[in-house]
Amino acid sequence: MIAHLFIVSRLEPQLFEYLSREFASEDDVNVILDRRLGERRGSAGTRDVERRRGDRRTLGHIPRQLRSLGYAFVRVDA
Repeated sequence: MIAHLFIVSRLEPQLFEYLSREFASEDDVNVILDRRLGERRGSAGTRDVERRRGDRRTLGHIPRQLRSLGYAFVRVDA
């Protein structure tokens, strides 16, 4: 089953309310408010070796869409 997810910027509460009302009756559409406060990675200290093998963030388009559009739309294969 394919589900759809709207992630709405915290700066757009009216858009969040509108999309929540519009898709309230849809079982395969969820509307959520972006809960992130910022980048988790800080520059508090220098790290000698990168321990991760790759970047875990594969949906890099989401932050760009949140900044430019106020929301991001994602298809989720459940």
